[in-house]
Amino acid sequence: MKKSTFILFTLLSVPTLLFSQNTLSYTALEAYYNNGIELFEKKAYSAARKEFKNYVEKSSTSLNPNKFNIANAEYYSAVTGLYTGALDADIEVERFVINHSEHPKAKIIFSDLGESFYEKGDYEQAIDYLTKAISFRQDGLDIYELRYKLAVSYYQLKTYEKALPEFNYVKQTVAENAINAAYYAAVINFQFEDYDAALVDLRRVENVNPYKVEVPNWIAQILYRQEKYDDLLAFTEPIIANPDGRKIDEICLLTAEVLFFRDKFGKAADYYDKFREFRRGSVDPQVTFRHGFSLYKNEEYQKALYYFKQIADKEDALGQQAAYYLGISALNVKDLNAALAAFGFAKSLDFDREIKEEAAFNYIKVLVDLKNSTEAVSQLQEYVNAYPNGKYVDTSNELVSDILFETNNLTQAISYIEGLSRKTSKIEAAYQELCYNQGVLDFNLERFDKAIEYFNKAINNPINREIVNNAKIWRAEASFASEKPETKTLYRELLNSGSKEARTKSLYSLGYLSYNEKEYDQARKYFEEYLDQTGASQQSREDALLRIADCYLVQKNFAKALSGYERALSSNRTNLDYALYQKGNTLDFMDRKGEAQDAFNQFSKRFENSRLIDDVLYQRGNLEMDKRDYQSAIASFTEMLRKKPNSILAPDALLKRALAFGNLQNYDRAISDYKLIVKKFGNSKVANEALLGLRDILNITGRSEDFAEIADDYREANPESNSAINLQYEAAKNLFYTEKYTAAISALTRFVANNPSNSNIMEANYLVAESYYFTKETGKAKPFYQKVITDNQSNFVAKSAYRLANIQFEEKDYRGSVSSFQNMLSSSSSKRDEVTAWEGLFKSFYFLGDYDNSIKNAQSVISEGGEVVIGAVNRAHLFTGKSHMQRNNFTQAKESFEKVIALAKDVSGAEAKYFIGEMLYKSGKYDESIVELQKLAQEFNDFIYWYEKAFLLIADNYVAKNDSFMAKATLKSIIENSNTPATVTSAKDKLKAIK
Repeated sequence: MKKSTFILFTLLSVPTLLFSQNTLSYTALEAYYNNGIELFEKKAYSAARKEFKNYVEKSSTSLNPNKFNIANAEYYSAVTGLYTGALDADIEVERFVINHSEHPKAKIIFSDLGESFYEKGDYEQAIDYLTKAISFRQDGLDIYELRYKLAVSYYQLKTYEKALPEFNYVKQTVAENAINAAYYAAVINFQFEDYDAALVDLRRVENVNPYKVEVPNWIAQILYRQEKYDDLLAFTEPIIANPDGRKIDEICLLTAEVLFFRDKFGKAADYYDKFREFRRGSVDPQVTFRHGFSLYKNEEYQKALYYFKQIADKEDALGQQAAYYLGISALNVKDLNAALAAFGFAKSLDFDREIKEEAAFNYIKVLVDLKNSTEAVSQLQEYVNAYPNGKYVDTSNELVSDILFETNNLTQAISYIEGLSRKTSKIEAAYQELCYNQGVLDFNLERFDKAIEYFNKAINNPINREIVNNAKIWRAEASFASEKPETKTLYRELLNSGSKEARTKSLYSLGYLSYNEKEYDQARKYFEEYLDQTGASQQSREDALLRIADCYLVQKNFAKALSGYERALSSNRTNLDYALYQKGNTLDFMDRKGEAQDAFNQFSKRFENSRLIDDVLYQRGNLEMDKRDYQSAIASFTEMLRKKPNSILAPDALLKRALAFGNLQNYDRAISDYKLIVKKFGNSKVANEALLGLRDILNITGRSEDFAEIADDYREANPESNSAINLQYEAAKNLFYTEKYTAAISALTRFVANNPSNSNIMEANYLVAESYYFTKETGKAKPFYQKVITDNQSNFVAKSAYRLANIQFEEKDYRGSVSSFQNMLSSSSSKRDEVTAWEGLFKSFYFLGDYDNSIKNAQSVISEGGEVVIGAVNRAHLFTGKSHMQRNNFTQAKESFEKVIALAKDVSGAEAKYFIGEMLYKSGKYDESIVELQKLAQEFNDFIYWYEKAFLLIADNYVAKNDSFMAKATLKSIIENSNTPATVTSAKDKLKAIK
């Protein structure tokens, strides 16, 4: 029994064991499938495919395979193979469809794969599988979607001829993408130029989002290409008026183009404006030209300028046209500089000969308006040569005489007129004015001989009597400045010229000429008559008043002299120190010693820094000597020697102080002063007297033996003259005065070397310096001038200081020139020298960067200079303005510059005008700067340096305004027309920086 039970149990246990083993095997197998699904969902396609292949392979040995999952695994294996680019993927797909034709996945695998590749943008693969999917499917909504995606795939690959039939099919169905298909079909038909078909589809979608934004542009393009312009306007204008979110830049352009070619420029301009408002990025140059031309025809010239400038620098036919109309537009807004640049560019191109000629003539007319007469003359000559039968030849010939009135190259214009065989009265008048202006220019540049030459030409062509009178005044001034012997004659001619201004100026200058020639009675009469003139300046009247008193003093009419000085002290604002000094001298001559000393005492307190302080202290000491107040006299002479140790009066003061010490029996101090005179001033006229005084005191003090040595020093300094030495010196001097400067240098230097202690040494040194100066060897002249200045005992100190100062200034040794001009100021009593020295000082201090002292000396010229040196006051205002400008005090600088411009149209005015433009440029006021600089070019075109600098700065202004056309055109004009290498180089550098 037990045995049977055991057998039964065994038999029953067998199937249970078999079932248990099979279940475990099935569970392990399905894990491959499930892992594959999980990896597929994670897009780990390579790993997933491996799991699916394992599943299929192992299922083949399974006793109970899951056929459904096996089919799915084969599907996923095929799909993942395609996704990973496996070489056998296509075979797997085909095998799956054949082996499992009834499987649900077999019916959709081609569509699934096609859509998958479509979504990934792999349109070639998409086309392959979508085509197969469609062949396996019957017509229906699914097919419509597949065919739409197939069409898009063809479209994306630009295979439009295959895409179009598919889009045409889909657009006729109820598919969701039927509208999209219609849009694509329209686009393709547009590209195939089948505009009617395209228009049908576009009309279908024109109000459908998102196509409603773009479709109006397509429809407008079609109507434009079909030349249905009325239909186009009827379609576009309402949309432009009410865009409703639609993109309208292209239809604005097409509408503008239609209206442009119908000559409806006003409306065209409006639509071009709208096009520009909505369009970003580059625009076709032809469109830009038509936009600008529409504005030009509509008389909106300022706006037209903007668009023409964008293309007017292109070296092609369109650029030439744009430049020409840019020039016309610029003329209408009175922008002559822009007009000149534009016409200049248009005339330089050869694409359209008619435009070239028109531009050339308009270029000339603008030059005339800009008063650039020399260039206008040159361009007229070019025009006549280039267009001998041109329609403006007669007009051009008529313009020449008009232009010569306003030439900016005077010498060229003068030569041109002098070369004419026939001259009309108009040309004769122009010639006279040109010669006069060139004379003034040369005078201001201190080319006095050339100035006289041109003034004579103006005088010898007496068309305009006012110019004749002015030329005579300037000729006399040039003669005065160059120390011509005929100067007095020239001024006397002016007295009877009938010109009040000429008479006034002549009386003043004649007064000085007579005074310098010691014709005091005649000088006084000239000055007195000058004071009766109403046109005399305040500073010159004050100076004349003092000269009259001086004349009375020299003529020993002390009462009238005293009255004159007292009048000057009560009414004058300048030279009060001189008036008070001369009052003291006059009182002394009148034997009113006490009053004289009071005057000198008052002077020493009020004017202790005056250049006359040494004279005053010396005269005061003399008065004290006369009173035998030796102690006070010693104090006065000592104070003088302390304040002015190099004064020309130093030896005289030492002599008087020695006498005072002797009278006070202070013999040691007396001996010391006498010795100092003999040793330091052995050539002076008081040296012999000092020697005698020394001998007497040495005898008194019992020291006679000391005299011999001192006497030897004196004899060495003053060897006895003989006729041979005198003759030698006179011969050397004669070489100088006959302008044989090289020979004079040799003779005079030999004389100095052989006679080092001769009393003529300083004059000889001066003449050597002058000889070097006149032979342009200024470096060699300097040490000889310096010797004269250092000696400070001759009448040549002031002139030497002036010459040396000018040489140092030209060498840019401004510290040296300051010292020399100060020496000139302290050593001369001439008002002209004083003003000249102040001018040299304000210029030197300016270039040293010492603007305070520059302004200080300039103000001295302005307040005290008067008309003594022509143009000095103007130059003083100029440097005052420049000093303020260097400190960035633009308001004060401008005030000074405007005074310069108001005073005269000379080179200082040109410079002042330029700096006003420069300050405006630095302040970012570019348009205002351009206006000022253009005025400079018109009003000061005689002054080439500032004229050209003005145009360079005009170009800089245009660069700052981002107006590259005008900047380039301005610089090109400079390069083409300037004869100044530095200017051309600068313009080329600036042009290169813009490009």
